[in-house]
Amino acid sequence: MTWFTLPEMRSDTPPAFLTLDGCNEWLAAQPLANAPLMQELLATQLNLLNVSPLPARERYKILETLRKPAFAIETEAIKRYESRPLPLSAIEHKAFTGSCRLWRSLATGYLHCLRASLDKDESLADRYAKVVHRVLTCLRLEQMSRYRASATIPAEWWQLLHASLASADDLAVTTTPVTDRLFAETRESTPSGQYAMALLLHLARPHELSRSQLSAVVRWFARWREQARIYPGLAAAGDRRTVVIDLRSDLPIHASRGAPENGRWLDIDAILGKCKNRLKDIKEGKSPESLHLGNLLPTEACVGLLQFLHGALQSPPAPAPDASEALAEVRAATTLERVHLLLGGKPVNAPPAPTVQSNRTAHEQIAIFGHVVREETPSADEGLEAWQLLLDQNGLLILHRAAETAGERLGHRSLIAIRMPAGEIRLLVLRSLALQEDGSLLAWAKALPAGTLALQASGRERMTNRIILHPAIFVQGAGQTGAPPSLLVPAGAMAKLMRLDVSQLPDGLKPGAIIDRGSNYERLACQ
Repeated sequence: MTWFTLPEMRSDTPPAFLTLDGCNEWLAAQPLANAPLMQELLATQLNLLNVSPLPARERYKILETLRKPAFAIETEAIKRYESRPLPLSAIEHKAFTGSCRLWRSLATGYLHCLRASLDKDESLADRYAKVVHRVLTCLRLEQMSRYRASATIPAEWWQLLHASLASADDLAVTTTPVTDRLFAETRESTPSGQYAMALLLHLARPHELSRSQLSAVVRWFARWREQARIYPGLAAAGDRRTVVIDLRSDLPIHASRGAPENGRWLDIDAILGKCKNRLKDIKEGKSPESLHLGNLLPTEACVGLLQFLHGALQSPPAPAPDASEALAEVRAATTLERVHLLLGGKPVNAPPAPTVQSNRTAHEQIAIFGHVVREETPSADEGLEAWQLLLDQNGLLILHRAAETAGERLGHRSLIAIRMPAGEIRLLVLRSLALQEDGSLLAWAKALPAGTLALQASGRERMTNRIILHPAIFVQGAGQTGAPPSLLVPAGAMAKLMRLDVSQLPDGLKPGAIIDRGSNYERLACQ
């Protein structure tokens, strides 16, 4: 049974080569050091090869040759869009879509070989496991490109992933080890391990992770993935903690109440055990490096991430509501300055130091108008963006901003405020932010405690010794979670100041050490 479809063959535009020798000659004449250009050239030739009839063995050899420059190109391409604010700029978006196109084109080429393998093509008889493995690694690399760009995974990608596992089952190569020197996660892995890795990364809620956290999770799962076994039935899984998958679905996890059409059960017990044991070892004094957790994160950050993973793996993320099911239209302030105004704060005017030009302009204005022309004070409604509220439950909100809506670029863990239809202002921190296929933004946000105050903070600048004013937002402590009272100031403000003073803080509180950072704010404990 074939679980996937391939593009129809045509001969109107032939590729630059149809043999391995021709491929090597073509590569030798290309500007391999120009990553953006090579990304486009390579994807174009792969797409032409994917609609050209070729012997399966020759196609496989060509793909293996093209796979090497693809890895080198993508190492440079990733730098152009990884961990950038959303929505991506035109240049960033071109690099990102180019990466996805390249890996999908390469995967499609290997799917041709997989089709031939399923048809028992004798020329690939000794390559069945490697062909499936190549399809899965190409899909996984597209997955990583999307996670690095904070983009969602489309439904057809999940269909291809499930189809690859089903094909591995049909070929009886699901647990066959395959050596891969290019894909540097591990030297050897199985098709089952690569499939499990893709699902484990989904369960880890990658859009909630920082760049360093995601890199650490990839490292850990690459070491543990072969222990995440996949069972063909519930009886075989026994009483193990499992995640249910439907290979006939275009969703990562089986979400309906009925039985899956073609189910598999992913055993996560061993992965949970790894997280639990590593937490125990760290608490006993062992370092993350000695536990093979790497040095990307300090010890406290490793503990927090392991605890997060232990909970996230057991609570698969639910699909987000459709934008057509919005609960309400809200207006959002997405910069700290606009949040400050929306909460009732007064504009923070920090005029630049006088210059010869500014003094001349002031004299000219006095001569003409009789006074210096002042800029108009911005209103609280200025610059607010149109968002849709899709979910509001237990302090967790899901928000959507349409692609055609003008607005600020937002980063991971941004501070925003929304005004509800009835006029209530709610202060939020974006836990995750994802770029949708249609260019819209989908955000999961956590509401901060009520009782905020918009204040002004002042401090002496280190370099110039000038007094600088900043917008500041006081947030009440949360007794249920033990969070202390805190003060939110613009990101990077504390690095430029010798000290920070806020005279209007209640109860005689004073700003203290930084306890949290987001993309547009720093959070200081108040004592």
